[in-house]
Amino acid sequence: MAIRVLAGVALLAVAVAGPAAEGAAGPVPRTWRVGPHGKYATVQAAADLARPGDTIAIEAGTYPGGLTIRRDGAPGRPIRFAGIGGTAVLTGAGGLAVGGHGWLEFTDVTVSGSARFGVYAEGAHDLVFDRFGVDGSRDGGLVLVGTRRVRVANCDIRGTNARGTAADHEALSIASGSSEVEVSGCRVHDNGEEGIDVKYDDAARVKIHHNVVTGNRGPDVYVDSSSTVDVYANVVGGTREATKAGIGLAVEDYSKSRLLSKIRVFDNLSTGNAQAGLSLWAESTGTMRDLTIVNNTFAGNARGSLLIDADRFAGTNTLRNNVFGDGPVDAGPFAADHNFAGEPGFADPACGDYHLAAGSVAVDAGSPEHAPAFDLDGVARPAGAGFDIGAYERRWP
Repeated sequence: MAIRVLAGVALLAVAVAGPAAEGAAGPVPRTWRVGPHGKYATVQAAADLARPGDTIAIEAGTYPGGLTIRRDGAPGRPIRFAGIGGTAVLTGAGGLAVGGHGWLEFTDVTVSGSARFGVYAEGAHDLVFDRFGVDGSRDGGLVLVGTRRVRVANCDIRGTNARGTAADHEALSIASGSSEVEVSGCRVHDNGEEGIDVKYDDAARVKIHHNVVTGNRGPDVYVDSSSTVDVYANVVGGTREATKAGIGLAVEDYSKSRLLSKIRVFDNLSTGNAQAGLSLWAESTGTMRDLTIVNNTFAGNARGSLLIDADRFAGTNTLRNNVFGDGPVDAGPFAADHNFAGEPGFADPACGDYHLAAGSVAVDAGSPEHAPAFDLDGVARPAGAGFDIGAYERRWP
């Protein structure tokens, strides 16, 4: 009996700190603890030992040296990096280098002060960044290149692109063939270039929603030469550069396809930008096709609600149920209906409240066609006798 107990103790020790023990369903997941109460002083040391299904538990604190990922997780058994007792801050010139690896999750971790990118993934897949942060980088913050199946949720990205317009990529870049990416519940603010940027993705299948993106050089949300992107229920504003809108749709010359298509922009509030609330721009030439811009509110922008500087449009382009609080707009190639130009009766715009006040002319004045099922606050549409115009549906008792 004593021998069996000792063998069991030995087996437990191996399961925690050595090669994986085998269970009925495969290797037993292990936890590698980093910090003053753990076995490992650096995150890198623990990461180099981890296998699929393992967790690197990082005590709250600051850890120099950055982190380079060298191993993949596996389907259903990701390798997890988790701050415990607070946020684990990784510092160092190299930031977090994901490379082309996959099945990885990062929770309650912040990367700070990288000399290049905060996070860089190229050819990676199946990543989760939850309650993740990037606090300062000379180039882009969280950069995904040719990367698939990514969820970015409840994150805070700030102070990136310290090199300004010479910096590579943006605060949050979804670039060059990346696809099936969802960004939600994030704050992306006070960065030196674009906030959230989807670019050069001909089959992107990207969703950007319920984020607050403010105070960036701009645009705050930018979709360039990409296809199948939904931008909805975001609050954007305060771009700093006079040529940058709150939301920008574009075709830049770097693109090979020179095509922007199947973009839906709805339920967004875009205010206080140095240029327009929403801009459409082609650097030299390119095609914009099948754009749907519905139930947004634009107000308080220096160059109006909508600015169109593009030359070729195709397909069906719809502009409906929008509040253009900065006055009349030129709808250009859009089929436009049920929009309102001017002050429709906001609740308290001086204090940044662009909900519709009682008696607003925008209440019940919208079209149900292609109207979103919910507003920016999550209120079901319609709440009254009809659909309201703008990002907010007026609540009724």
